[in-house]
Amino acid sequence: MVDSAKSSSAHWREQGNAIYITAKDGLPPVIKKDRLRNAANYYYKAFNSSDTEDEKVSAAKNLGMVSWKTAKVDEATTERITIMIHMYKEAFKYFSFAYYHSESVKPQEWQDNLLSSARSCWEEAKVGRITNQDTHVRASAYLEIVDSLEFDEMKAECYIELATCHFHAGISSLQNGDFKGGLCELRECYMPVNEAKRYGTDRVTIQAEIRILEEDIFMHQCMAESMQARHIGDSLFDKIKETEELNMDLVWDIIDWYKQAVVRTREVTEVEMEAIALSRLGRVYDKVLKIKYKAKEYLMRSMQLAHSMHPRTFNSEEWFKDCAEILERYQQETVQAEEEKWRKEREGILKDIQKQINNLKKNDDEKEHIEFLKYVYRVFPPKNTEHKLEGVPRQKYTFIEHDKTKKLLQKAVIHYHPDKVDTEKHGKVWKVLSEEITKILTRRYERMK
Repeated sequence: MVDSAKSSSAHWREQGNAIYITAKDGLPPVIKKDRLRNAANYYYKAFNSSDTEDEKVSAAKNLGMVSWKTAKVDEATTERITIMIHMYKEAFKYFSFAYYHSESVKPQEWQDNLLSSARSCWEEAKVGRITNQDTHVRASAYLEIVDSLEFDEMKAECYIELATCHFHAGISSLQNGDFKGGLCELRECYMPVNEAKRYGTDRVTIQAEIRILEEDIFMHQCMAESMQARHIGDSLFDKIKETEELNMDLVWDIIDWYKQAVVRTREVTEVEMEAIALSRLGRVYDKVLKIKYKAKEYLMRSMQLAHSMHPRTFNSEEWFKDCAEILERYQQETVQAEEEKWRKEREGILKDIQKQINNLKKNDDEKEHIEFLKYVYRVFPPKNTEHKLEGVPRQKYTFIEHDKTKKLLQKAVIHYHPDKVDTEKHGKVWKVLSEEITKILTRRYERMK
């Protein structure tokens, strides 16, 4: 029977307390949880039968404590995590009710103790079994818990945890090349971040944490959008290769997508992704538009960025190999073009100096090594005044040892070698003469080996 001098709510709370204190640590989880469940049933009766606000908040606090303690039992068992989450939700629901309805009926110390219990419950929830779940399960858990949390600071922290779960899931997707999944998860961060701002307005540390998280989200979203733009550009590029007629509208669409990929990476200084996008632009200008100077501009910038990431190397990456291959082809084409230009120019010079060349060949046919060297140094003196024919007597047909003659020829090749000629200073005619002289000197030297 219920004591007539005692309210029904107080009676049920006493009944619940009597059972609650028996649910001590060390008991088997099944027994402990059963006792807590029985205590909770009495607290529910106390809450529902309350006649005053004082009774209601007292019962609510008891329900918060018993729900928290039940959740702690579930933390240490293999019980389904959804059951544990439900108990945390119940704990925060009743802690919140008790706190915000107790201002006029309970002393400050009572409120402070209740708030401290709610804070401890939240801290334990954050570091418990939830942390061992995958990101999607954690996100679902925080989303459920946050609805029951009415304490602004803790609510803001829970929203930060929720945003962080989606952020990490987004990063994981991006690392696996799934930019669609990454973008989806990163966009899921917006709501909890904004809610965290709203509930954590007056908390400096929370606002600082939000700012850092926002920067990270923005950076990875730019990366994901760059990957998406590049993917679309690649798809269109593959499509254009299959068409017989060149669709210029499609070409400019491809270029726009690749440029967008570049811009998004520059916003967050993502060097590797910018290098990839630039190499794609170069490829379009090379293989489709055939605008060599523009292709080279993009490809050179891509290579510069790749080299700036040293000691990282990209030799096995297809984009880098394509980039290097095109630039090497351009270099070979440039060398060939320059060689062809010089060949034609050289032919013209040879015609102009044909008389000198004929005299050179005539003396080559008629003279021995030393006499020929004397002729060359006299008629075509080296431009470098320090390059002289030394150690040769003035008399004609003086015998000189084989090895010494060979060294003189070797030195003469060095003195007249065309690679040493400064065409800006001594002109192209001298370069052609040097080439012809060097050819003859080299042949003579080789005959002496």
